[in-house]
This record gives sequence, structure tokens and C-alpha cells, in this order.
Amino acid sequence: MREIDSLLLNCCECSLDTISNREEQEKDSLERDSIPQPPKQNCRVHFSGAFMGGSFKEKFISKIYQIDDYSEYVGSGYYPDNNLAFPKAVRTTFDGIAIDKGTRLIIYSKKNFQGTVLLDITGPAIVNNVLHISNTDVNFCNTINFNSPLQENYPQSVRRWSKSNMNDWSFGSCQIICSD
Repeated sequence: MREIDSLLLNCCECSLDTISNREEQEKDSLERDSIPQPPKQNCRVHFSGAFMGGSFKEKFISKIYQIDDYSEYVGSGYYPDNNLAFPKAVRTTFDGIAIDKGTRLIIYSKKNFQGTVLLDITGPAIVNNVLHISNTDVNFCNTINFNSPLQENYPQSVRRWSKSNMNDWSFGSCQIICSD
């Protein structure tokens, strides 16, 4: 028994088993939170290799929360490799993300939650790739009115351009954390 453990046992009525159980429960909780979950209201993120918008347009725009050839729709969890977690979005250049209300998304520049934090945002939010800010086939997605209920969930005030080329975000990792 380590000296500090012995001192703890002598000074309080707790036991090492209680401390060990608490640590094990915290570890189990962290592991459980890290397992990807299916999307649910107020706990979902939609990644796309197209822009994120209110209606689908072949090769250019994914409709929020509708899976297509360019996108993945996921819930909370830790995703250590964006290439594996979001193969359709990565294959088609990773250009748009919709983050639901109360959902926090953290994107790292490297696998396994390493490197620079590229994005740390809590939704509701839409982030579209700044690389295409002048592309008239897609840039209107940040300014037009969507049909209900998407407009209420994602008004223009929560739509933004990325600060860097989102194509590079494919090589990193992300964490999706929900408040419920």
C-alpha cells in the first residue's frame, strides 16, 4: 500500500475501494460518452462534402438532416479520425456542417484529438467553407430563407463562413458533446 493511501485510510472513514470505485465509474462514464450515438433532436451534427442548406442541389448542397451521397448525420461521441467517421463528406471535399441547438462540436487538426482546435462551436450553427465564398452556386446558402422549421432552427444569424479551408479538416478528429 502506498504511503499516501495509508494516510488517507487513517484520516477519514472512506476506503480505497470507495475511491477506486469512484474512479472506475468516472472512467466508465467517459468511455460511454465517447461512443458515437445516433442523432437525436438537440444532439446532432450533419457533415457534408457539399454546402449545408435548406434544400438539396445535386453536387452542390446537402439539405440539413437529410443524408445524401455527400453527407453523414451523427449524434454525440468522440470521433478520433474524420476520414473514417465521415467518409462521404471527406470524399466529396468536406464543405458544410450543421450543428443542432445545444450541441457542441470541437474539430481538431490531427487524429485522436491532437493538434490545433480548428472549430469549437455550440449550435445552432451552420458553417460553410470560406473557400467557396465567391461561388454563386452555393454562397447564397448563408443568406436565403429556408423553409420551416429549418429557418426557425437556423436563421441567417447562426450561419457563417469557416475561418480556414474546411477541406483540410478531413485529416483531423472531432468531439460532439450534448447538454442532455
